[in-house]
Amino acid sequence: PFRHESELPKPYDFRTTSIAREPVVICRGPDNVVRAFLNVCPHRGMIIERRPAGSFFEPQPSGNPKRMTCMFHAWQFDMKGNCVYVSREKEGYQDRLRKEDVGLHRLRCEVKFGGFVWVNLDDNPVSLEEWAGKPFACLRKTLEAEPLEVFHYHKAIVETNYKLWHDTNCEFYHDFMHYHNRVTGFNDAYFARKNEAFENGHIVVGTFEVNYDQYEGFESRAGLSFPHLPPNQWYMIDLFPGMNFNLRGSALRCDTVTPLGPNKLMIEFRGLGLKSDSKEDRQTRINHHNSIWGPFGRNLHED
Repeated sequence: PFRHESELPKPYDFRTTSIAREPVVICRGPDNVVRAFLNVCPHRGMIIERRPAGSFFEPQPSGNPKRMTCMFHAWQFDMKGNCVYVSREKEGYQDRLRKEDVGLHRLRCEVKFGGFVWVNLDDNPVSLEEWAGKPFACLRKTLEAEPLEVFHYHKAIVETNYKLWHDTNCEFYHDFMHYHNRVTGFNDAYFARKNEAFENGHIVVGTFEVNYDQYEGFESRAGLSFPHLPPNQWYMIDLFPGMNFNLRGSALRCDTVTPLGPNKLMIEFRGLGLKSDSKEDRQTRINHHNSIWGPFGRNLHED
């Protein structure tokens, strides 16, 4: 998942990214459907949208409102990827080109498993359900109970191989080095957890109750536990090669990893709560999230 649907809250909102060095634009159409396209004009291969995020609702210097417009020759596309305008179409092409034949290349895109936007460059891959459905079974009811919303984002460039982030997330051996974990979680239930492996390299780390009030300055998070989840539980789903879903009772963390080289990677961290949160509950979730996973939290820097 390269984005979450809450990061595209309104029709014509967009986000750009890259997948395997291919430029991609993800946008929400006026029909409220989230779609993904190669961010490349089929005319001359120019990147269409260079902003990281924004809205196509308002006009841009190079084009009309509610359109994706290539600044090179002003070809325009709607939110379904259809080409809707070719400049000097009749004069330049006579009857040799039809707009219907030169739309954007649409990518496989699904909104699933808690509102995350999944994009695949392969037109004929295995289904998302087949690839990740079994690992998500432990949290599916919880993540899909009601809409989620991103409230935290940061990223880090780490000088290591991308596989080590996956490895760190799915093994227990280093947990003893986390003082917060030792104080709040080392009990019989912790050591009874199972590290369950799935096809395609995915891992699920089983749940247990975290005793937050055992750590000085912390409190129980039971009051804001996610739907259908017992109080203060901790679940983790690690999808190979670089996606991690870490739910600590009141806050969900999602990491996505992008390799930048043999020994360099970018990790993007998102924190999520319930879209229905009151202002007070949202601030509490943010505090809970950042005390563990924010840039100065108790665990993230140690990992």
